[in-house]
Amino acid sequence: MSCQTNWAPLIAGQAGVVPLSLGIPGVAKTAFFESLAVATGRRFIPYMLDQSLPEDLKGYPLVQDVEINGEQARAMVHVLEEARLRAEIEPSVVLLDELTCAGHSVQAAALQWVNNPSRRSWMFAAANPPDKAAAGVDLTPPMVNRLCVVPWETPVDAIRDGWRRGLEFPQPDVPILPDNWREHQAKWGCLMDEFMQRFPDLLEAYPRDPAKASEPYPTPRSWTNVIRLLAAAESVGANKSVRRLLVHGCVGEGAAVEFLTFLDTAALPDPEDILADPGSLRLPRRGDLAVAVVRSVLARVESDNSPWRWERCCDVFEHTFRQSREVAMAGYGRLWKLKPSGYLPAQRNGVFAEMDSLRSA
Repeated sequence: MSCQTNWAPLIAGQAGVVPLSLGIPGVAKTAFFESLAVATGRRFIPYMLDQSLPEDLKGYPLVQDVEINGEQARAMVHVLEEARLRAEIEPSVVLLDELTCAGHSVQAAALQWVNNPSRRSWMFAAANPPDKAAAGVDLTPPMVNRLCVVPWETPVDAIRDGWRRGLEFPQPDVPILPDNWREHQAKWGCLMDEFMQRFPDLLEAYPRDPAKASEPYPTPRSWTNVIRLLAAAESVGANKSVRRLLVHGCVGEGAAVEFLTFLDTAALPDPEDILADPGSLRLPRRGDLAVAVVRSVLARVESDNSPWRWERCCDVFEHTFRQSREVAMAGYGRLWKLKPSGYLPAQRNGVFAEMDSLRSA
């Protein structure tokens, strides 16, 4: 079974939330992301931010003619340099390296790109802690609030394996997000809404200590990133440790502990546990959470489908219908769309006959 080393940044980069891997110099951060590009057939585009100008990220100014409402005018536009342009067009692994050595003007220029990475590329950031960097600079609050800051996990086993093989290092274990990973967002969004109803003071909490403003802190943006990342993590079966790193990396330790404790008490079932034992399903009383649970089962089956798993999902719908007709019927049509191509299931009567009747009506 995979130990899921550095799954947190790998998941975040694919989900569109730029992860910052913090680690001491010389622990294979840059080499890891270059190897990731090779393993996934993507172009590797490194940006050494300590050697970059704001124009390298925002684009170089150029005056040219533009048309606005049918009229010609002279305007200043920004032309992207080649690597930045390729990152927008070609499937790439973009690495913003040495982020804690980048001056505040370079960080400011990178904000928009970090906030809206190219849909064709996976963007990552790496750095040494400021006190261990060559010319350490604290992250600005606007920058850190856009990132998921995670501690770097040195891939010790891969390094030792590479030494034994004459410096032929293995490619990283990459959890590829399935196309339907966003369907898990509804479940986590419902949980986040319930959490905020109980702890409204944690929606936004800018650090009172200025020294803490360069560390993750909660805002609506960073909580939204938590929803996105937990949905992505669930879609690939990430373990609890990976999920904890993602939450801490977005909102900081204090808020993360409160939220993770809330999740433990909410105790929504894992989709795989439900598929393994459909009879164990107990829907939450709150309707949107009940719908989210059923949707998460459907999404998990869609990402890993087989006749056996689809039949188990049918069993889940039988138990769902007995607890809430509305919740079962909300997903019944999608259940049949997920039936494996060419598979001819045995006819189900009883609850399924009722659902078929309601669907026809």
